[in-house]
Amino acid sequence: MKPRILAGLLAVLMVGCVPKVQQPDVWLAGARLGSIGFTGGVVNVQLSVYNPNRFDFRASGLTYDIDLEHPDGDGWINFTEGRLDRRLEVAAGDTVMIEIPVEFEYRRLGQALRGLLDQGSFDYRVRGVVALEGPVRRDFSYRHAGAVTPSGVR
Repeated sequence: MKPRILAGLLAVLMVGCVPKVQQPDVWLAGARLGSIGFTGGVVNVQLSVYNPNRFDFRASGLTYDIDLEHPDGDGWINFTEGRLDRRLEVAAGDTVMIEIPVEFEYRRLGQALRGLLDQGSFDYRVRGVVALEGPVRRDFSYRHAGAVTPSGVR
C-alpha cells in the first residue's frame, strides 16, 4: 500500500475516534450579598457551567464579563470582568456552580440598583470563554442574557 493512502486511512480513523464536543453553557445563576460598607461592598456572583456532552470535560478556567442594563435602556453598565484560573471538572450532562466575589462601589452601580427599586428588575448579560483542556484542547465562547429580580435571577 502506498504511504499516502496509508496516511489518509489513518487520518480518517483518527478523526472518527475524536469525540464531537458541544459547547458548554454558562449563565448567571445567582448573586448574594457578601458584605456591605460605606462606599460599596462585595457580591458573590454564582455562575453555572453545564456540560451537554456524553463525556466529562476538564477546563483550565474561564473568563467572564458581566454587564447590567442601564435603567433607561440607554446602554450597559460594566459590573465586572475577569478570569477565573481554577481547574473545572464537569461530568457528562452535569452542572457545576462557580462563585466569584465581586467588589462594587455604590456610585458606579447606583443606576442599576435604582432600576431594581423602580422597575423591580434589571437585565444583565454575561459572556466570556471556557478554556477546555480535555478530552480536546479548545476555547469555547459563551453568551447568556436574562433578568435580575429581588427574588433571584431568571
